[in-house]
Amino acid sequence: MLAVSGCREFAGAKTPEFLVSPATLAFTARAGGQDPPLQFLSIRETDQEPVHWTASADVPWIGLSSRGDIVPYFLGIGVGTGMAAGVYRGTLTLARPSTADVRVVPVMLTLLSSTPLAGRWAGLQGSVSVTLTLVVSGSQVSGVGSLAPPARAVDVTGTGTNSTVSLRLAAPGDTTSLSGTFVDDNSIVATLRGPRLADLSLTLYRQ
Repeated sequence: MLAVSGCREFAGAKTPEFLVSPATLAFTARAGGQDPPLQFLSIRETDQEPVHWTASADVPWIGLSSRGDIVPYFLGIGVGTGMAAGVYRGTLTLARPSTADVRVVPVMLTLLSSTPLAGRWAGLQGSVSVTLTLVVSGSQVSGVGSLAPPARAVDVTGTGTNSTVSLRLAAPGDTTSLSGTFVDDNSIVATLRGPRLADLSLTLYRQ
């Protein structure tokens, strides 16, 4: 009698994962003002094969730099500000048609009646660089950031109005003051003064 051996079952090839990040997007701007800077979604597969993807938005105030291409890709997302002050929500849908995979990314847009100071700002003048991540409560400003040279982390405190900002950038061993004026919704002309800086002017841009 012939011996019958067991048949080993081989698993099929695993489908590469469809990766979209970040999982959510949030914008803040002035109602009727300049559009805030683009934000970007990373679209890729775990094996980086050139597979097609598509993208769509369910509300007209969300703009896309592309409706489809191949991975890997950085998709620019913009929002419009031509609405009344308030909080608006929309959804991006990204799909990989070859496998019917779908990823949904919620988008929130907060439109204020005045130019928002909260958020991330960065500026560079010569060798001097500043990055700030600010939180605003009324007229009070707090946050964290970095200042160079020499490269150091700073704690941020101060005040802000609809048109001006006055901040202290405190690092171990020194404190730098920053005073600035809004040029438009996305830029601030500022002056830095401190033990390592002498009245240096630079422009901070909303990130």
